[in-house]
Order: sequence, then structure tokens, then C-alpha cells
Amino acid sequence: MKTCDGGSEKRYGFGVRHIQMACMCLTMLALFIARSSLGVAILAMTDVRRINDTNITIYEWDKKTQGMILSSFFWGYLIMQIPAGLLAKRYGGKPIVLCSLLTNTIICALLPTLVKYGGWQIVCACRVIMGLTQACLFPGFHTLLGQWLPAHEITSYSGIVYGGSQLGTIIAMPVSGLLAETALGWKLIFYVVSGIMLVQSIVWLLFAASSPRDHRLMTEEEKEYIEKGLNVGGSKNQRTPWKHILRTKALWGIMVTHVGSAISYVLFFVDMPTYLERGLQISLKDSASLSALPYIGMLVGNIVSTAVSQKISNKGYLSLLTCRKLFNSIGFFGTAFSLIALAFIGPEHRNLAIVTLVVALTLNGFFGAGYMMSYLDLSPNYAGVMLSITNFVANFGSVLTPITTSFILRNDPTDISRWRVVFLTCAVICIVANTSFVFFASVKRQEWDDPDFLDKIKADPEEVKPALTKTKEEIVTK
Repeated sequence: MKTCDGGSEKRYGFGVRHIQMACMCLTMLALFIARSSLGVAILAMTDVRRINDTNITIYEWDKKTQGMILSSFFWGYLIMQIPAGLLAKRYGGKPIVLCSLLTNTIICALLPTLVKYGGWQIVCACRVIMGLTQACLFPGFHTLLGQWLPAHEITSYSGIVYGGSQLGTIIAMPVSGLLAETALGWKLIFYVVSGIMLVQSIVWLLFAASSPRDHRLMTEEEKEYIEKGLNVGGSKNQRTPWKHILRTKALWGIMVTHVGSAISYVLFFVDMPTYLERGLQISLKDSASLSALPYIGMLVGNIVSTAVSQKISNKGYLSLLTCRKLFNSIGFFGTAFSLIALAFIGPEHRNLAIVTLVVALTLNGFFGAGYMMSYLDLSPNYAGVMLSITNFVANFGSVLTPITTSFILRNDPTDISRWRVVFLTCAVICIVANTSFVFFASVKRQEWDDPDFLDKIKADPEEVKPALTKTKEEIVTK
């Protein structure tokens, strides 16, 4: 072990927690491949240029129908957010995430056959089920992060874990474009994705655990190191202090921020392939490859921002709260200004538009060192539960974004003036979202995070009263 930067915290070298983080990153990667491949697959499924190809079925789905299909994932994702957070808290992250991996494996394997009989409606149904099972991902992983990492490591390693989402998108889009060009066409996309998730299910089953004490490879020395640095405590079955959580102003500020983040992310995530192919008039194969390029920037932004933020905070150069606000502001304001620039760039300057997209998503990655860490700052014990609450609200934006975009585009994604309205609207939302965070953000651990908080209230309400709020007379009598 060695001393951590700027303090007395001890560091433990490579250990089982790194294997756990690798498993989480790979799981995030696999599920995001499944989530993001449809953006390219649906373009291939409706590609009229291959309508005479006898090996491939092409569907005549207009932009509104495509918008419904693309948004359907978030219907299920929205419904299960709060239950998923509670399930992860009660049963641990490992079994919940394994269920998600296996369900998505089966659905992707069956979807090419099912669509022949159920059309776009069955695709929507399959995506709803995928959303239902993937709802556990972020709440479950926030719960796992709080149980596996000491406070002085959590920000930097979270960047690596959640970087799997960008890496999955980076892989999915160009690979989906290449698979769509094969003799099997878009069907091969779903078969390959299913295989990837099956392999990851096995990896997760063998090498992941819900807590350090549950991992078969864990040493006593590393377990002691982790548990000394943890902010969490209590049992999985402890009661959730709902009333006190919902009274926390910082949580409501984060919720507004999360809504803005979800809308901007889904706009890029769902509509970027369409914008590149139809708006900027780039071929399907090239647009699929270029769709992944901004996510390379987002991955870099995420990992760099979380590592730098952790280093600045550990060394005491800036307070933790200032770090959170600074990196969040860079992310949201940078995204907003990039969207404003993108609104006035047309297909004649497509290279500049692609560079602007890369800049936008690189800065978007700075959210990982901003509001995403605030849940763990406020309450390591209930971070997953809080994230499920805000994710539930935020995903109303995720559901409505593809539908609203298709409404604004009026079934004509080649009209750049309509894309301008989409981008400017999203820019305004980003500015509002960050303003909420700047005003309401907090890194103070909440008193209700104590696992025995509800029992203390019931036994003696004065025991949980903050010391600074007690009168001199109360202190003397105590």
C-alpha cells in the first residue's frame, strides 16, 4: 500500500476490484452495443436501394414510424427505473445485471424472425422489453461503485466503467454499418450482438460479484482496504428513507440537470445516423462509421475529466463542489455552443459539421465528473435509488426526443432548416440544465444516508438533529 495524493488515505495496488471494474465496463459495452446498433439497423431495414435484393427484406417505414421504434426502448427503460434501483439495492447488482444480459441476448437472437410476423409493432415490443431489463444498468452500477471503491478512487474509476457506454457505441455503429452491407444484411447485426452479449453473460457470471465479501478471489487485505475507505454501510434490506430523500433540494436540482443530459444524449444517440445520412447526405456505410467518431471524443472526455477531477480534488487545488460545478459547466455549455454552431452548418460544409459533432460529444463526456457523481456525494448508500428516481423523470425526455424530432422534421430529414430548430432547442435545454446544477448542487453527505437513520428518528428524534441547529441550552443539558 502507499499514501494517496494529498492526504493520509492508503492505496492498494492491482486487485480484485480492478477485475470487477473491468467486468462492469465490458457489461456496459455489451449492453450499449445492443442499445445503439438499432440506429444503424433501422436505416438498413428501410434502405430502398436494396429492395430488389431477394435475400433481404426491406420495410417501408416512414420517419414517424422509425421515431416510434427508436423511442420504444425508452418506454420500458422509463417504467422500470425506480423498481430497478430498489431491486439492485435489495438483491445486489450481480443477479440483476445478469438477468439483463441474458434477456437482451435472447431478444436480439429472435428479433429477425419475429419482425417477419409482427412488423414494426413487434420491433417496438422487443425494444420495450430490452428497455425494461436495461433499466437496472445505471442504478445497479452506481450501487456497485458505492460498495466496491474507496471514496478517493470512485470518481476516476467510474469514468472507466461508464466509458464502456461510449466504447459500445463506438464499436456498434461502424460494425453495424459493415454488417448491413453483407449478404445477410441487417439480420446479421442482431445475430452478432446476441453473440457478444452471450459471451459477456458468461464473463459476468464467472468474474463479477455484488460486493467485495462475495467475490471468490478477494483477499482479506484488499477487502479490509476497500471497507476502510467505503462510505456505505448497513444491510441490503434496510428501509429506504423516501420522505427525506425527496425533500433534498440538491436531488431536485440534479433531476433537472439529468433531464437536460438525457435529451441531448438521446438526440445524438438516436438521430445522428439519420442526420449524417439524410441531412449531410453521406452514404449509409460512411455515416455509420462517422456516427462512431464523436463517441471516441466522448470516451476521451469522460475518462480524462473524471481522472483530472479526482486528482484536483485529492490534491486540494479546488473543493469537490467546485470541481463538480466546473466540469458539469464545461460539459453542458460546451455542448450547447456546439449545437448552436451545428445549427448553421449545412451539407456543403459536412467536414466542419462532423468536427463540431466530435467537439459536442467530447465535452458531453465531462458530465461524468459532474452531476453523475453527485448521487454518490450525497448518499453512497442510496446513490442507486436516487439515480433511478432522476433517471425515471429524465427518460420522459428520452421517450419524447425522437418523437419530437420526427415531428419537427415533418418526415423530411433532408431539410437542414428543420434540423436547425432541433439543435437550437436542445442548446437552450442544456443551458437551463446546467444552471439548475450550479444553483442547487451539493457534495454534503446527507444525514439520512446513515443506515440507522430511521431507527434513530423513531427512538429519539433529537439524536439526528444536526449539532449546529441545537441551542446552547440543549447542548448544556445534553
